[in-house]
Amino acid sequence: MALRVLIFRLVIGFAAGLCVLQVQSAEAGGPARGEGSARKRPQYESGLLVVTVRDVQRIVAGVPDKGDAKLARQLGGLVLTERMSDATLALLEKSMPGARSRTALIALADASAFLRPAAEDVDSEAAPDLNEQRRIMSRAVEYLGKSLPKLPDFYATRITVRYDGDPPKAKSKAQGKTHEAWREVGRSKVVVVYRDGKEVVDPRAWVRRAADPEGGGLITRGTFGPILSTVIVDAAHGETTWDRWERGNAGTMAVFRYRVPGNRSHYSVSFANDVGQEGPTTGYHGEVAIDPTTGAILRLTVQADPPLGSTILEGDILVEYGPVEIGGKTYTCPLRSVSVSLTMAGLASGTGSYGPVLVRSKEATLLNDVVFEDYHLFRSDSRILTGDIGVADR
Repeated sequence: MALRVLIFRLVIGFAAGLCVLQVQSAEAGGPARGEGSARKRPQYESGLLVVTVRDVQRIVAGVPDKGDAKLARQLGGLVLTERMSDATLALLEKSMPGARSRTALIALADASAFLRPAAEDVDSEAAPDLNEQRRIMSRAVEYLGKSLPKLPDFYATRITVRYDGDPPKAKSKAQGKTHEAWREVGRSKVVVVYRDGKEVVDPRAWVRRAADPEGGGLITRGTFGPILSTVIVDAAHGETTWDRWERGNAGTMAVFRYRVPGNRSHYSVSFANDVGQEGPTTGYHGEVAIDPTTGAILRLTVQADPPLGSTILEGDILVEYGPVEIGGKTYTCPLRSVSVSLTMAGLASGTGSYGPVLVRSKEATLLNDVVFEDYHLFRSDSRILTGDIGVADR
């Protein structure tokens, strides 16, 4: 069957905040499915091994002499029940014997990005009172109002590793042989420009060459600023609640959960045949992790709540922020992003151990691991020539 390009687009508020997830996939057929804000992930036959973060640490520590390919296959057959922290991931990366096992480890961690954190990453300190919660959120709003307008024009290198694979629904440890959850399908390295308060991306550049890795798979845009302000404004009209204190790379973070109903949302998730079309808005939910002292937003997740009957089951984006030096000054900018899409494309009915299930094809689930690095000021030099320049001056 010939492939066609589908545009899975998430529009975040303003034109400058356009986030595009472009899915190159087989024809998007299959039965309609969706449960609104209460939707659950479908059941799948995966053959994966369910583990905790500590299990992964034990597996890596227990096989110091295992080859790169063998460890990659073992890690590829795992699925986490809790989120792996950046600190744990960084430590485990040092133990990887080669590039294949490192890639498998990163995919495993990325697939857990929207799960609850491991118990050791949660601070048991009592929740702040309601007034302090409000003060923390006010600091975050003030941070957005002051920091985003002060961002200079800059450019950064965006490195993307693209995967497709099985959703994280797996068998228990006692249920036999495993197979790999994620398969790397492409890499790209491009320059992204942030200018005049907007992320400058030309979608026409993605399709100039058929072999261009940016032209297919899952593509996201708009992670430098508008996604932050739009979510915070929307959440102010929705429901925001305290969740936990969490240990992060820069210290303890205050984590709030939010939910935005569809009638207050500026978030759109839809299939389209061209980038210019916009779909209807949909409700969404997620978490925002805040430095309680400065109000800096250090992590943001956005998870769509597709309406009943939608063939799009998930459209999730995580962005992590941290200090970056640009032109001799320090700013808080994106460091890393994870995007996941799950659609009904490629799903069919099947029979599992406990009755009917949905059996997926490899095109149904896509995951992007994105790193932003090498930040620089965006400058242009010009020279004004007067009309009385002599021949000797030319």
